[in-house]
Amino acid sequence: MNIDKQVTVMKALADVTRLAIARKLSQVESLNCGELSETFDLSQPTLSHHFKRLIEADIIIAKKEGTHMVYSLNKLLLHQVGISL
Repeated sequence: MNIDKQVTVMKALADVTRLAIARKLSQVESLNCGELSETFDLSQPTLSHHFKRLIEADIIIAKKEGTHMVYSLNKLLLHQVGISL
């Protein structure tokens, strides 16, 4: 893995909310947007912003299931960067 990718991952996790989202996802297989929004007292646009940053950094994987987006943690990537949650 190149150093630019490592920096991107670390920058994305340097935010308290994004780190909390990643930690929450590390405890489960996957969660949908509604389940995550119940955990965090944030507006939908704010949550979407954080999800976007985590997806762009490949930290979380988004998959559409029916009408919902389901998010899971990219544990392999975090392992490669040397981050454990």
